[in-house]
Amino acid sequence: MKYIAMTLLRNLVLRKALVLCLVLVLIVTLVVPRPVKAQLFLAQIVGLLQTVYDIIKNDLGTVLNQITGLKERLRDFYQVFLFPKKAIEAARAFVVWMSDAFNKLIHETLRGNVMSSTLPAPQTLEALLRNGSLDFSELAERYRTVYGAVPPATDASPLDRNLIDVDDAMALNSMKSLGANEATIYLSLGAASEMENKIKDPESAPGAAPFISAAGTVASIQTQAMIQKMIATQIRQEAALLAHHNTLLKRDALLASEVRGSIRQLLNKR
Repeated sequence: MKYIAMTLLRNLVLRKALVLCLVLVLIVTLVVPRPVKAQLFLAQIVGLLQTVYDIIKNDLGTVLNQITGLKERLRDFYQVFLFPKKAIEAARAFVVWMSDAFNKLIHETLRGNVMSSTLPAPQTLEALLRNGSLDFSELAERYRTVYGAVPPATDASPLDRNLIDVDDAMALNSMKSLGANEATIYLSLGAASEMENKIKDPESAPGAAPFISAAGTVASIQTQAMIQKMIATQIRQEAALLAHHNTLLKRDALLASEVRGSIRQLLNKR
């Protein structure tokens, strides 16, 4: 860059010298109009013009040739070393092949009918879960339609009602997380298709490759984050099941204690 700046500065100085010579010629023409010295004046003009021509041909021409050579070397550096055309075309061809091969499998997998419910209410709930619905109010309503609501206090003990309520809450939490994960899958597939189209586009600039790679890395990290959230949801569900099991053991122990007390009272009456 320093060499280019010096070359351009030298070019500007030569141009100013040329303009100054022409101005001097004009001044001499106006100041020395006598016919006696016409031949001498014309000889001086010819000599001055020859000098200007030599400057343009030799000095300025050399500078222009150097600039042209530098531009050609920069172009070769970009086309051969920095952004080789053959390597870029090979990478695009590989992306097209990979995209066609995997997109076919992905679409076949997503189009497969895995719905297993047979009754209307369970079918509606299953469709909400598999389609990535984010309407959690409808999801909760469909869940209670299938699994029922918490029984009233007159039909169940407080302990049983608490267990039913917390189990419903944890199950709905897992279903909502599943719906959000399904929605994220469709968003990730859309982002992947957009990046593939950018790579396949012949008009896309080679310098855009790092930005596309960065976008792919960000999308991959977001997908991994959603997977970790689903794992956390599964762990919470397992913890809730363990707590439910322990509560049942505690209830059995409490019922056994009440039975022993009742038997003891009967024996004391005798």
